Amino acid sequence: MKVEQLTLVNKSYISSDYEETESDIVYKAKVNGKEVVFYILLEFQSSVDYTMPLRLFFYISEILREYAKNAKYKAYDKSIKIPAVVPLVLYNGKPVWDVPTRFRDIVESEELFGDSIIDFRYNLFDVNNKYFKKELIENKSITSAIFLLDQKIDPKEFLDRIKTIALFFDMLNEKELQVLKHWIENSVEDRLSKEAVKILSSSKEEVESMVASNAYIITEMEEKAEQKGIEKGATDNAVKVAKNFLKMGFAVEQVAKGSELSIEKVLEIKKKMMN
Repeated sequence: MKVEQLTLVNKSYISSDYEETESDIVYKAKVNGKEVVFYILLEFQSSVDYTMPLRLFFYISEILREYAKNAKYKAYDKSIKIPAVVPLVLYNGKPVWDVPTRFRDIVESEELFGDSIIDFRYNLFDVNNKYFKKELIENKSITSAIFLLDQKIDPKEFLDRIKTIALFFDMLNEKELQVLKHWIENSVEDRLSKEAVKILSSSKEEVESMVASNAYIITEMEEKAEQKGIEKGATDNAVKVAKNFLKMGFAVEQVAKGSELSIEKVLEIKKKMMN
């Protein structure tokens, strides 16, 4: 199947439990030119989630519920057919994804029920390990655009890839661009996401200058990350000093003064050491 055969469904099936951190994309397509519609559910994931088989089940159920509602099936109609829903999970985290990919593997005592219980498998795509920049750029679809941006990259590379998408992903229609912008807004650091959306909303003539003008944002983000690392290192060292003083029997006030931590922080450390 080719990318141009896919039609984006302008609807999210994510429940309110997940909508603050996740975003999904649903496509529908015909098979071999026939009027056979099936849905491809693409779920984005940056950390290992052991509820994923259950979440996908909820999404699949909601897609079919909506389809059945619109189709207005009749109970006496023997010709009822429902579309296939193919779940895919895009993963870009570092830990190994060891979540079961088969639904019945999370069902208690599933071996007792044979074929009487619901079952499906989802396909996992590990972006960082299996997909490469050149291949994703050549594809020029919304899915490859998100794969391209979802890899572990620094702010400079992220904006460079935004530029590539803005200049060369001509196949993206307005609806797909809106989905991409929505994904960026929900998945990327706020300041960087705002600039990325602006670039994607600009004309090709403006893209180069806009990316170049964002150099200061990259510098500020790098400096902020470096300072955060320095501060974390200083705090970690102070905690070690405080623990040593406490082990030596010094009073909380003395430990706070010697480690330059607050009394509240020292009390917190002391409590954890006693547990």
